Amino acid sequence: MSRPGVSLAVGALVTAVLAAAAAFGPLPYVVEQPGPAVDVLGSYDGETVIAVTGADVSASAGKLLLTTVRVQTEVTLGDAVRGWFDDDRAVVPRSVVYPDGQTGEETDARNAELFRGSQTSAVAVALRTLKNQPAEQPGISFGVDEIGGPSAGLMFTLGIIDKLTPQDLTGGRIIAGTGAVGDTGAVNPIGGIPQKLRGAEAAGAQLFLVPEGNCTEALRNVRPGLTMARVATVEEALTAVATFTGGGVPEPC
Repeated sequence: MSRPGVSLAVGALVTAVLAAAAAFGPLPYVVEQPGPAVDVLGSYDGETVIAVTGADVSASAGKLLLTTVRVQTEVTLGDAVRGWFDDDRAVVPRSVVYPDGQTGEETDARNAELFRGSQTSAVAVALRTLKNQPAEQPGISFGVDEIGGPSAGLMFTLGIIDKLTPQDLTGGRIIAGTGAVGDTGAVNPIGGIPQKLRGAEAAGAQLFLVPEGNCTEALRNVRPGLTMARVATVEEALTAVATFTGGGVPEPC
């Protein structure tokens, strides 16, 4: 065999060995895919998602879905290839999910803290929206703790408002959404919009509440039959839901 032929053969062998090693070992990537869509008006794993004590609670015919992203942290070459050809999945650098060299445990702890904060903010914003006085505040607790990050804040807020008002906020429809809620009631952008839209679609959602800052990304991931409404505040989210359930078209992205 000529020297160029030997070089090519050696190069091909090295490439094959590296590819085989990558196929059986983890890559510096994670795969994001749609996670469960949880009805905040119902239960999850046998626990009431939003439990209210000390106040009358109304029932709703529809659903308010918080949307999630499931992250696969151990990714082989085969996983990555499948992810690149699957529209429901996104292959992203591990540093996106675990920034600044954080360990998985550190990131999980931080996300759990943000999730608890989203619940605290949701209670404060919901009660202020309802204009409850401190002496009249009901007890509100949450029965779901497997979700990390702040992005459930908007749907938690709407769920509390729906439970504490006689009217059915959902109008019998299935409404999904996402967004972190600040103490002022602002709805802030989050990650994972493509996977959350797909998860909402799979759960039968008819309306998706999109944080204003996520609209550009959402428009690149439109799902057939799923109306998207742009919201920048909790008040705008309530308006969008009322418009949609009343037969109108809410403010689009």
